[in-house]
Formats: sequence, structure tokens, C-alpha cells
Amino acid sequence: MPERSAPKLILHDPTRPFLDVIAEHAQGFHPYPQRLMEQFETLPRALFVPEVWRTVFLDRVHLDTGYGGLLSQPGLIFDMVACLHLKGNETVFEGGTGTGYQTAILAHMCSHVYTVERDRKRLEDAQERLAHLGITNVTFVHGDAAEGLPQHAPFDRMIFGAAIHGEADQHLIEQMAAPRSRLVMPTGTYDRERGMIIGDLLLCDKKAGEVTQKINRIFNGTLSFVPLISPRSIGWTAVKDGYVPSPQHPEGRRRMFPWPFK
Repeated sequence: MPERSAPKLILHDPTRPFLDVIAEHAQGFHPYPQRLMEQFETLPRALFVPEVWRTVFLDRVHLDTGYGGLLSQPGLIFDMVACLHLKGNETVFEGGTGTGYQTAILAHMCSHVYTVERDRKRLEDAQERLAHLGITNVTFVHGDAAEGLPQHAPFDRMIFGAAIHGEADQHLIEQMAAPRSRLVMPTGTYDRERGMIIGDLLLCDKKAGEVTQKINRIFNGTLSFVPLISPRSIGWTAVKDGYVPSPQHPEGRRRMFPWPFK
């Protein structure tokens, strides 16, 4: 299991304006992530709300909350991207494109992003949004994010928006660049009542061939993630894990998640 040495405890509060949350979190990073702060201040987050959700979600877009897992909490995205310590010349792998919000932030912070999404329509929509913003340094790939992209490896940084089982497997570690690279991803356990993964943030560092994995931020059960759907050992499936989103309210869940879980 991942090491749990002195991680930072965070109690997630989704009711606060996300720029307030981010400004507070930024104080804990050294050096101060000024470039990243500017991305959150200038990127139009409302652009990334899918049309089907606009009537129920647009009024929440400036709070530190997501909806249905596709548009993650901006405070969480900030923490994850800040942990990458991007300087601008990195090649980054992103597992789970979602609406493309995090993808757009990464694209402004590094040299090139390779982003992988299992839902083709979701991927195409994100590609259109980034094209609208004039972002050209992103390669969009339809596939299983748990596989990584060995044909484009090694990556200086890797980041996942969906939660895995346990810790990063050897298949992903082999795609991390040497002598120094980092992977950031949520990890957690399945809460059947909520149909979500309740978890924390995992950092995997590779330095001169040595690999360490540790929990960097603990949310004490206050933050949930969508699962990384994959038959690989780090992924979740109904057959392998008994994972089904919100089994007690399947009809309500289908309205909240307008895409199939397989």
C-alpha cells in the first residue's frame, strides 16, 4: 500500500467560491504557483459545462464543486496540477479528459499534453472546446487511460482525474521519464451507498531509477471521485469489483451521468 508519512489533511468545502479556495491552497506551495493561479483566474470555466447540464449546473460553476464527475472540483484540480510543479517544457500524460477543463490548464502550463478518454463523444466535445480557445499543443486519444500511452512515452509528468485501486502499477511507472518524473492520481475505496470512490491524492515520484509512492493529501472522507474504469488491476469494473454507480438510485444516477459505465 502507498506510504502515508505526514500527508496534509484537507476537509473539502464545496460551498466556497473556488478562487477563494485556490488562493488559500496556493499559499501552501513553494514556490508560489503564480502561473497556475493565472490560469484559473482567466480560463472561462463555464465553457466546459456540457450543454445538457447547463440549466442545473451553470449557477454552481463558481463554487468549488463538480457535477457527475465530469467537471472536477477546481480546488482539487488546482492541488493536483500544482503538485506537478510544471515549468513549461514538460510532456504530460493526462488520464481522463472529461470536459477538457484540466486539459486546457495543463496545455498552458507545459510543452505538450497527451490526453486519453474512454468515451469518444466526450473526447470530441473536449477537442472542440480547446480548438475554440486556440489551444493546439494537445493530442487527443480515444482509449483506456489505465494503459497509458507507451508509444508516446516517456512522460515528464502524468496525472489522472479518476481514482485507481491502490497504487500506480509497473506498466505506468515504466512510462515515467528518467531521471526525474512525477505521477499524481486519486486513490481510494468504493462507497456503495454513494456509488463513488472516496479517496485521497497519491504521488508517485521517479528519481534516478528509484520509485516512491505516498499519500500526499488526505480528505478525510469529504471528497469523492469517479473511478478509473478499466480491466487492468488499477481500474474498476462491475465484473471485477462489483462497481456500479449508485445502485440504490439507478434512474437518478442515469440522469446525473449521461454516459454508460461498462
